[in-house]
Amino acid sequence: MNRRFYNPKKDGIKIRSISFCMLILCCVLCAGVFISAFMQKSQYNTILKNMTSYARCTKAVNEFRDTSDYLTNQVRLFLVNQDVSYAEKYFQEFYEAQNREKSLIHIKEIHSEGIIKMTMDLAYKESQDLAQIEMYAMALIYHALSIPEKMFPAELKDVKINAADLALSNNEKLAAAERLLFGMDYQDSKNQINHYTTIGLEEILSHYLQVQTTDKNHFYRFLLIQMCTIVALFLASVGLFIAIRLLVLRPIDYDIKSIRGEKKMHVLGSYEMRLIAKTYNALREKDEIKASILKHKAEHDPLTGLINREAFAKIKEVLSDTAEPIAYLIIDIDLFKAVNDKYGHLVGDEVLKKISAILCEQFRNTDYVARIGGDEFAVIMTKFGDTPELIIQRKIETINKLLQKVDQSFPSVSLSVGVAISTMGYNEILEEQADQALYHVKQGGRCNCSFFSIEH
Repeated sequence: MNRRFYNPKKDGIKIRSISFCMLILCCVLCAGVFISAFMQKSQYNTILKNMTSYARCTKAVNEFRDTSDYLTNQVRLFLVNQDVSYAEKYFQEFYEAQNREKSLIHIKEIHSEGIIKMTMDLAYKESQDLAQIEMYAMALIYHALSIPEKMFPAELKDVKINAADLALSNNEKLAAAERLLFGMDYQDSKNQINHYTTIGLEEILSHYLQVQTTDKNHFYRFLLIQMCTIVALFLASVGLFIAIRLLVLRPIDYDIKSIRGEKKMHVLGSYEMRLIAKTYNALREKDEIKASILKHKAEHDPLTGLINREAFAKIKEVLSDTAEPIAYLIIDIDLFKAVNDKYGHLVGDEVLKKISAILCEQFRNTDYVARIGGDEFAVIMTKFGDTPELIIQRKIETINKLLQKVDQSFPSVSLSVGVAISTMGYNEILEEQADQALYHVKQGGRCNCSFFSIEH
């Protein structure tokens, strides 16, 4: 790469580099968004799982307590109502349903160790000890009801009754059973069970409150990360847009204006845009120099330096496509043949040069002055005011005064000028009209300017 066009230390960053960096940044940020979203989902599932575990543990402890109370109620109802159906319900729960054991299993599945497991084990042990008292009381009630031992439930056949209790009367046996089921020791055991289960519930609540706080903090942390990455992704998108706007789009806008105005491009923006502008400007300079040399040779008269007939024809062709007003002047040197005959062609050439120089001085850069024949010139004027006739008349009078100054080394000459004006660009009729106006001048004595009118 030619250092004239690109210097990495001065010519800015490449769009490709920006795009690559922004692509990596966006990929990283998008990955951050997806990872944080995944972590949020995982944390959300953890929160749901812990809530479910809390609900299951709480429910299991309450079911354990309710089952213990249920057994107590059944055995007491059996004592009060002396209806064996309550005993059957007791045995069904104790040996078949086993809701206490199931509750413990649910709790131990979640909390296999720790205070929660320990307190529930103590509550179960206390409940089992209480069950032994309840079994003994029910056996007494069966004996008090004079039910033969062979009709005892299988669950009570292994219960050994003290001989002293067996010697009691039926009412005394019922009274003994009542003391067992409603005594202070029994109630203390019930209170102890409730105490253990209450501690278990409190520990469960405390444990899951801590877990919930931790889970909530993790969830908020992942949420904050996600929000930050989304904001960063948005800022990266805005930054990319601004970079493209400053490094590409704005230079393109300037370049379009430069091309339309036929000017050099502004060297700004990214490396690529700067390289394009520098390359374009360099090529334009070369083309302008070459075009200027070739154009001057091809379009200018070698003697006077004015536009020649061929170039003037191209100018007329171009101006025929415009809608702006123009003035077409045909200029003829009066009696130029006599000058050549009297002073020679060399002097005649000097006369032509002088006239060309004066014409260039009097007409503007926006006007086109051409030599279209030996002693014949033409001028196309553009961008003039509302009084072109007055302007042209004064120019021709000034030119003739300059040419008629007495100079021993230079003959006095004059110009005759015919003018035609169009409001809609150039057309071929203008030449005919200017010729008619020129003819009118020559008929009127030369050294003057005439404008085409219908009367001519």
